[in-house]
Amino acid sequence: MIRPAGIDRLAAIGATTAVLWLSPAAAGDQTLHGATVESVVAIAKRLNPTVAAASLDFDAAVHKIGTAGVLADPVLVLEAWDVNRLGVGQRRFGVEQEVKLWGKYGLERDIAQSDADAAKFQGRATVIDLVAQVIAAHGEYNAAYEAVAISVEIKRRYDAILGLLRSRYGTTSVDQQDVIKAEIEAATAEGDVIRRQGEQKPAAAWLNALIGRPTLAPLAAPTGFRAVKPISLAQVQALARSANPMLALAGAQRNSAAPTKSLTDLNYYPDVTLGAKHVQRPGTEDTVEFMAGFKVPLHCEVKDADQRAAGARLGAAQARAEALRLRIDGQIADAKLKVELQTKYAEMERLAGGSL
Repeated sequence: MIRPAGIDRLAAIGATTAVLWLSPAAAGDQTLHGATVESVVAIAKRLNPTVAAASLDFDAAVHKIGTAGVLADPVLVLEAWDVNRLGVGQRRFGVEQEVKLWGKYGLERDIAQSDADAAKFQGRATVIDLVAQVIAAHGEYNAAYEAVAISVEIKRRYDAILGLLRSRYGTTSVDQQDVIKAEIEAATAEGDVIRRQGEQKPAAAWLNALIGRPTLAPLAAPTGFRAVKPISLAQVQALARSANPMLALAGAQRNSAAPTKSLTDLNYYPDVTLGAKHVQRPGTEDTVEFMAGFKVPLHCEVKDADQRAAGARLGAAQARAEALRLRIDGQIADAKLKVELQTKYAEMERLAGGSL
């Protein structure tokens, strides 16, 4: 069986994205699945564990948004002062709370939201990558099924010719060479039928495995290849830029790197710790104490290194997004031009065959 190899993963994702956006999948339940590519795609989205894993990863990233940009847990302070053999001189009960200033909470929420978007697009890319494999596997199954039908028809015709020759010449030695030749051709056609049937079984097993069913589960007879909607190269590239989840993932990673860089820049500005205590002194009126503290940013070389690293990560994210866009444009152009060239050669062969 020919596996979907030789096609780059990103190009497959871009092409499958275009198919999905142009033709939504129909998820109707049937007794036997596999008649259309839409039916197996719908099953894969429902049964394949890869889709469930991508959904759970996205849920985990979304839940992290609730933990970002919030106050840390306060510290409860219980103190006993002037403790000696006579007892406790003072009791203090208080609370301390660390507070981040300079808009750090908002940046943390932005980072968490961008990470959630990245997880969403990563999951979408995973699903579309799976759908691309399912479409390719269904194409192989469809081609194997049609190849079996063609080889069976060829064998039927050779058997008919062999039967005609035998009825015409019988067992005489006249023109037995034609009978022997027909017998050889019929045997070759029968071997081709067996070979094609052997290719159909692994194609069906691979398709079942991709959509999350037992490999030997029965599949419906395919209805044939669907017509491809004509679309220009510029339209395909524009569609890939707007709908390809890999590009959206790169954009989300870039959006996450930007507030991370801004948050790193704010490391030079310290956070503040605020506190309040209730003081009890025997024989005197209770009092209240307030405090405020902050860390002194003495180790600037560490913060400088963090700032440079964050800036480099931001630049790398921007460069990767642009490189990915150019790569997808090039792969789509290469794939489309190859298809057009193959179509042209097929048409030339058809015309040449018709003229003989």
